[in-house]
Amino acid sequence: MKYELVVLGCGSGASSIYDGLVSSSFMLLRENEPFCLVDLGLCVGKQVLSYFGHFPEHILITHNHSDHAAELPVVLRVEQAQGRKLTVLAQEEVAHRLKTHRLAEHLSLMSAEELASWKTASSGEAIAVDDQVAVTFFEGVHSEFSCGFLLSIDGQPRLAYTGDSKLDEALYSQLDSAGVFIIDSRPKANAWHASFDEVKPWLKAGRYILGHGLDMTHVRVQKKQGWPLLLPGDRIEF
Repeated sequence: MKYELVVLGCGSGASSIYDGLVSSSFMLLRENEPFCLVDLGLCVGKQVLSYFGHFPEHILITHNHSDHAAELPVVLRVEQAQGRKLTVLAQEEVAHRLKTHRLAEHLSLMSAEELASWKTASSGEAIAVDDQVAVTFFEGVHSEFSCGFLLSIDGQPRLAYTGDSKLDEALYSQLDSAGVFIIDSRPKANAWHASFDEVKPWLKAGRYILGHGLDMTHVRVQKKQGWPLLLPGDRIEF
């Protein structure tokens, strides 16, 4: 069975607002049909509808920053009002923060459980998405509690993503078994994000960089220099 991901965006919170970039996100497809959206930050919803015409059944959220979860309340409420209850996949602490803070605008009307179905687990514990797919979350190191994840198909690790995290050997080692590994990185390191040079030792076949908020002209220059940067519209089989 064919599994692919389609990159929807590589923007940050600021670049989404000031430059119109779609926040970092990607869609997972099985036999060309979307089955799980990874992160739903600023500008992502419009991109989903433009590419696919509808939201998938599952939405995976890595953490509660606006460039990863800002549009979740609106999408869940609209879909619920139309009789469609989506499923949110998240590590249990991330889920708690989403339910308590991100969805607060709806909680006077209905509970988080009425808005969506929730599949959660502690770090390192697998969540069955369906009969074939499972996801396991691992904590990163970031300003907000954030998790990367390892996605397995029929028990085999196939796709991993760091989510937002600075370089963390423990996190990277847990994710490196996947055939496709997407690493959050920027040209220069800061307190909560790794630099290109820091992640360079981890780059091999099947490894990619999703860089937040990078100027697109700069990204294309970096790609020509050999950095495996992902751009909106890129499609990768995993």
